[in-house]
Amino acid sequence: MPLTAKRLRLTVVVVSSALFLIEIIALSPAVLAAVNGHAVFRRLYTAGYMVRAGQAHNLYDYETNRRFQNELVSRDDVKGRFDSPAYEALLFVPLSLLSYRLAYFAFFATNLTLLGLSIRTLRPFLDKLEKVWWWLPAAVFLCFFPVALALIQGQDSIVLLTLMLASAVSFYRGHDLTAGVFLSLTLFNFQFALPIALLFLLWRKWHIVAGFSVTGAAVTVISLSLAGVAGLRACTHDLFSWSPKPFAGEGPNIGIPAPAIPNLRCLLHALTWSNISPGKVEAVAAGCSILLLAWAATRTVNFALAVLVALLISMHGTISDAVLLVIPIAMVLDARLTVTAGTSRLWSRNIASLLFVAPAICFLARSSYCLLALLMLGLLMPLRFTSADSLPAPTAG
Repeated sequence: MPLTAKRLRLTVVVVSSALFLIEIIALSPAVLAAVNGHAVFRRLYTAGYMVRAGQAHNLYDYETNRRFQNELVSRDDVKGRFDSPAYEALLFVPLSLLSYRLAYFAFFATNLTLLGLSIRTLRPFLDKLEKVWWWLPAAVFLCFFPVALALIQGQDSIVLLTLMLASAVSFYRGHDLTAGVFLSLTLFNFQFALPIALLFLLWRKWHIVAGFSVTGAAVTVISLSLAGVAGLRACTHDLFSWSPKPFAGEGPNIGIPAPAIPNLRCLLHALTWSNISPGKVEAVAAGCSILLLAWAATRTVNFALAVLVALLISMHGTISDAVLLVIPIAMVLDARLTVTAGTSRLWSRNIASLLFVAPAICFLARSSYCLLALLMLGLLMPLRFTSADSLPAPTAG
């Protein structure tokens, strides 16, 4: 039975409310664990303190990180350290002036503010969603499970999303140089920033590439001045040495860092676990990533498509970094949510809707997030078609 406008609105309200309730019930107990130091934020907080204490050259040393984390946060000998380019640690220097608990809540409030800014930034491009339900543009953010995980864990994923959205909106408004500058500021998660920049290079968007290159060079110099060449080498080594174990440690225990982000590598390891050697799986994943990049480079220039491709071919990250899926999901839903006919249009709507609710389902079912990559692959073609006729055109301003 086709969805009428009234039934569609009711469905959207019920699903959004259910997802928000799941987040509150499932993740509230993890707040106590995070406040007690069992969260990713302990690494960021410690990194800020180390920079302030003149220990920036030890940002990537496991033993130094363990010692400072035990002293500043709580006793926990898990081997975790700062793993982003050193310039990001500067963001957490002011927070290191507070106790860990106060800093956690301050960063939580900062992330909520950034979420509000992100919603306001993208809302003008989601007018069709707003017509279905005034709160729907906000619900796309607030009811998406990876967003809730990032908030609880105190990760930098919300900062990443805010900067990426600023870049996307600048691009859609025709401000390519500004888009490149904002994109380069996401280099603290360069496993996403670099593929997007590469696609814009292949699409010959020279102003974006120029803005990205100049600002990227600046943050690289800052990182080198803080941690030195050895620090930069250690940071990049993390990216290329990471090996996914899709099912190990996954589940609802979010007092520990979240499991791997859904991508091609993770999916292939999950589908071929123990049947094919890891080296062969890595080779196949690399080949598939190159083919996907080549395919995307022949499509119409589309920021949302670039984000989706970057997530699929990424080599590192956690499920919280999947907050970036908000961009392609929101764009496709705005273009297709109200459609009632057309196979490709209905496919677009259904895939995007399922990808929106699937992370919460995976969490509750204790299944691998890596399987979400199948839905992400399914969104590629609908997103490609959507980019041609329905995504927002550049506007003045």
